[in-house]
Amino acid sequence: MPIPIASALSDKVELEGNRILKYWQDHVLLPDGSFHGEIAHDGKVNSHSPRGAILASRILWTFSRAINSHFGVSPAYRGIADRSYNFLKNYFWDTENLGFFWMIDEFNQPVTDTKHIYAQAFALYALTEYHAASGNNEALHLAELTYTLIERYARDAQHGGYFESFTRCWTATHNSLLDPESLNSDSELGKSMNTHLHVLEAYTQLYRVWPNTQLKTSIQNLLDIMSMKILNTNTYHFELFFDATWTIKSDVISFGHDIEGSWLMAEAAEVIEDPVRIDRFHTIAIKMVDTVLAQGLDTDYGVFNEGRGSSIIDDGKDWWPQAEAVVGCINAYQISGHTRYLEAAQHIWNFIEQYMVDQEHGDWYWKVFRNGQPDVQKPIVEPWKCPYHNTRACMEVWQRLSDLEANRA
Repeated sequence: MPIPIASALSDKVELEGNRILKYWQDHVLLPDGSFHGEIAHDGKVNSHSPRGAILASRILWTFSRAINSHFGVSPAYRGIADRSYNFLKNYFWDTENLGFFWMIDEFNQPVTDTKHIYAQAFALYALTEYHAASGNNEALHLAELTYTLIERYARDAQHGGYFESFTRCWTATHNSLLDPESLNSDSELGKSMNTHLHVLEAYTQLYRVWPNTQLKTSIQNLLDIMSMKILNTNTYHFELFFDATWTIKSDVISFGHDIEGSWLMAEAAEVIEDPVRIDRFHTIAIKMVDTVLAQGLDTDYGVFNEGRGSSIIDDGKDWWPQAEAVVGCINAYQISGHTRYLEAAQHIWNFIEQYMVDQEHGDWYWKVFRNGQPDVQKPIVEPWKCPYHNTRACMEVWQRLSDLEANRA
């Protein structure tokens, strides 16, 4: 193992991860467990902004994960996690119909009361991590119930996979939240790569603390859907949108999702200890990372947002694909032992440090243009801009490199 590269990268991600956590602790989180729903690039708070279940869940997950990974643990993290859990449970959970609302207003009342499976998955993910950090069994029971709701209402018994969006009372409806181009008509019930990837992510974490036989089968089925329906094994890119019968409805490539999925799928196979699927998804992970590095990486080592065929159609560089690319490359290095992946991770991290990190205001810019200039019109905090991708990348890389060093010794 090339110790100088790995050791330097480990030190850098540890420092940056703790810097991001401190930003959110000092500038975003509120004493009652809530948080500012929107903060502009210059630090101005929009006090009337609604707050989303995705951001609430990702905050809970992030600080719970910091506790579990012993990542520069602050005594304050447990209190933050406890308050964030209570806020998620008290204001996003629908006590009458069950499930988590999509969005609440500044007065903590639901303003978008749909039950999107993407949001249920992230709440499940956060609840499970919080249970592991705190031992709170109520959180685990709520996670188990959320798993049951997803399986009961969203699973497509005929064609496999999961439908996307439901009314407050769990009637299936058109997905208008994660399908902005309306690729499926109002009469169609569509499916997406993104929801399936994050259901898999959530189920994997739940299995760590609740190794239920039915849950293992759900994970195996999801992995098979990912490899047989969602992954294009000619190109090693994910297809993004589908109708109910898995007819592809988009030809856009998302480089960030490709490299994120490469390591999340491999992790799922490893957690359920399925030897056949471990081999399959290790092979897939290497091919997906190779493809992103060959087609989606700019000369400055920033990851482009989107492509189509052999063309780049969005040459901007959002914050989260950069974070996921570092983890994907480290995972490929762990699988293969090839140092080119470790070197790629270092190069991408150098791009992050030079261009993505907002040294003046904190956290990372949402987006950097191809010329290296940040898009200062985009907020630093809003329902999708969160501490999950970048802090997770820091914690994952730090832990993986620590494990490699321990095994080497």
